[in-house]
Amino acid sequence: MSVEQAVREGWYPEEEVGKFRQLGAAVAGDMPAPEMARLAVLDAYERWDESAPRDLDLLLYPSVWHQGPNGWQPQHYLQKHLLGGSVPAFEIRSGCVGMISSLELAASYLQADPDRDTALVVSADNHGTPLVDRWRMTPGALVGDAAAALVLGKDYGMAELLAVNATVIPEADAVNDGAYPLFPPDATVGRGLSFGDRHEEFRQKLLKAQGTGIHLTIQKTMMEQVERTLDEAGIGLDDVTRVAFPHGRREDLDGQMSWLGLEEEQTTWDYGRRVGHCGAADQFIAFEHLIATGGLVAGDHLLMVGFGSGTSVAAAAFRILSTTPVTRGARA
Repeated sequence: MSVEQAVREGWYPEEEVGKFRQLGAAVAGDMPAPEMARLAVLDAYERWDESAPRDLDLLLYPSVWHQGPNGWQPQHYLQKHLLGGSVPAFEIRSGCVGMISSLELAASYLQADPDRDTALVVSADNHGTPLVDRWRMTPGALVGDAAAALVLGKDYGMAELLAVNATVIPEADAVNDGAYPLFPPDATVGRGLSFGDRHEEFRQKLLKAQGTGIHLTIQKTMMEQVERTLDEAGIGLDDVTRVAFPHGRREDLDGQMSWLGLEEEQTTWDYGRRVGHCGAADQFIAFEHLIATGGLVAGDHLLMVGFGSGTSVAAAAFRILSTTPVTRGARA
């Protein structure tokens, strides 16, 4: 849905269109997030192999927003409707960095046992609920709905995961709680999600206590994660074709580009501002977009950088092997 339509409907302030340069948000309507996830898994398997997704060794389901009934586990929906059997399946709650950090968990799980071959990482979120205003939740950014699925195997595929690292900055925990009470939880009392209010409260509190030190800590941590990941991947930043950041505010991206010495065309900004911030799936739907539009070709490298509440920071490096589906009989 375009920002122009949102302005016409009275959902988005007209004066913010030019200021923040956002173009739209992906809106899923009333499709449940787990059903979005199911469709993404089917798409991923169609490109990877002709077989059904039943021979998995691990299923990880990172999510950000509520998935269904209270006390219900969305990963079991996929087990029932896709997998069957007793494959270990877990929901991962590490915020918007969840899909990247799940790659580290999945890769470690596969490497721990030579008999384990494949893992599935899938994330889905539909924010179109009464407690979220996708147009105003975070000033300068829009919130979108999306699902993405990635099959991780030891043998072959369209891309090679070269390295992945995730860490946390405990002293930045308050960046997203805004000094709100921990009990009762917001959703149980109908309190909506507004990061703008929380971030402003956090900023004021930090300026009084620490100045800008925490922002420098976040910057330093991101740089350390990127440098470590590139070093483990055996490549340098000059070897990276594109960098996928979260789909957030332009001012945040400007800082991230400055830290790494990047130009706008090296990022996925132009795509991200059309679909909004889609939870943990941002970098992966951008990956999909680059493959589909020729933004990445065989031999290119993609660097993902992610941030999550907590505050957590993660990075992953990929080498593109093929832009077309790869099967056992036609390996890249």
